[in-house]
Amino acid sequence: MENFDATNTNYTSKLVDNLLSHISPAEQDQTDHKMKMAAKIHAGLKAKGWKSLDLARELHLKSPSLVSKWLSGTHNFTMDTLVDIQRVLGIRLLDTDMTDTQLSLNVNVTVPVAPSSLRGAIREPLHKIAN
Repeated sequence: MENFDATNTNYTSKLVDNLLSHISPAEQDQTDHKMKMAAKIHAGLKAKGWKSLDLARELHLKSPSLVSKWLSGTHNFTMDTLVDIQRVLGIRLLDTDMTDTQLSLNVNVTVPVAPSSLRGAIREPLHKIAN
């Protein structure tokens, strides 16, 4: 049988086209992202000269076949797993950059009373919020 990658023609099939027409844009987007994630992990493995078993060993996985599932492009990842993979492989899988993030909370409090009436039970809670 001829190598599928070696053929220089586009494969078409009414059956495949029919199946693909039933996939919603949201489902296709999810699939695309899973496949891209799998490709990034695969590239990270190649860059380190690692096999799937090396990654499984570094992540202390009970089942090395889990890495194969990740590389299939059909696996739903947890955030913890993605963070672990990118740490071990030394690659970026997530777009978040925690070093530049400044967490702040801005609170505006409007009190519809004259300042002279802010005494006792009202003044203390507002003072706590403001500070």
